[in-house]
Amino acid sequence: MKQIQKILLILGIIFGLILYLLVDAFLLSPSKFTVRYQTLTSDKIPQDLSNTKILYVSDIYYGNHINQSRLQKLVDTINRIAPDAVVFGGDIYAPNATISTDSDGEIATALSSIKAPLGKFAVLGDQDCATADIKSHVLSILQTANFEVISNSSVSIHNGSSGFITLVGLENELNSTPDVNTAYANVSSDNYVITVCHTPDTASLVPLDTTDYFLAGHSLGGQAYYLLGAYYAPEKAVNYLRGKHLIQNSFMLDITNGVGTIGVDMRFLSPAEVVCYTLKSTAPTTETNTTPGTFNDNPQATPTPTPVPTVAP
Repeated sequence: MKQIQKILLILGIIFGLILYLLVDAFLLSPSKFTVRYQTLTSDKIPQDLSNTKILYVSDIYYGNHINQSRLQKLVDTINRIAPDAVVFGGDIYAPNATISTDSDGEIATALSSIKAPLGKFAVLGDQDCATADIKSHVLSILQTANFEVISNSSVSIHNGSSGFITLVGLENELNSTPDVNTAYANVSSDNYVITVCHTPDTASLVPLDTTDYFLAGHSLGGQAYYLLGAYYAPEKAVNYLRGKHLIQNSFMLDITNGVGTIGVDMRFLSPAEVVCYTLKSTAPTTETNTTPGTFNDNPQATPTPTPVPTVAP
C-alpha cells in the first residue's frame, strides 16, 4: 500500500510539474517581458558616457499575438528602465498581420511614448522589407515615433560632449543587402563600435578590427528551446541561433530572444526579453596637475622679513 502511495505521489509531482510548464509556456511567458542586464566595458568608451544605458528591443510581430495591450505593457517595461538610448532590431509586423493606417497609428503612438534622451534608432528586419508597401508602413511608423533608421550607415551617440560611441546599422541579409563598406565608411577603430543587424549570421561579414559588439535578433531565440532543437530556426540564424557568441576571438555577438511570437503563442526556455546595456568606461580620467608651492592663496600668512641693519666697524 505504501509503495502505491509513493508511486502516486511521484506521478502527482510529475503531472504538476508538466502542468506548470505548460501554463507558463502558453499563458504566462509570451506576455512576460524579462529584462536582461549586460555591462559593456572598454577603455574606448568615453568617461562621460560611463553608466549610459542603451536599451535593445527586437521582433515585435504586431498583429499576430501582440496587440495594443501587450505592446503598451512592453513600452511601460522599457520606460521603467529609463534608458538613455533605444535601439530597435527590426520586424514590427507579424507575417500574417492585417496592416492598415489604424494599426500603424496604434504602434506609432505606443513607440512614440518611449523616452530616450540620447536618441531612438532602428534597423529593418526581413518582415519589414517583405514588400514595398509593408516597408512604407514601417518607415512611416518609425518616423512618427522619432526613430532614426540607420540603414548601411552609422551614427554617433553622445550626451552633448565631445566623447561618443559609434552605432552601425546594417540591412538584413534575407531580402536586403548589407553593405559593410558603406556602413563602416566613417567608422574609426579608435571609437567604441556597436553594430546592429536583424540577421545574426551577418556578424561574419563585419570587420573584426572596427567592431566591438554586435546586436542581432530575428530568431526569437528559437521561441521554444528543447534538447532536440528549437521550435523556430529561421534562415540567416543558422550559424548563430541564440545566445552570445565570440566571433573569431574579436567581438561578441549577442542575439536577443525578441518580444513577439510567431505561429503558436508560446515561449519555453527562451523568454521574451529586452536587453539593457550599461556602458562602463575604463579610460583614464583627465586630471589637472598643480605644482605645490607655485602660489599662495593667503599672502598675509607669510610676513615679509625685516631687513637687519648693518653696523659699520
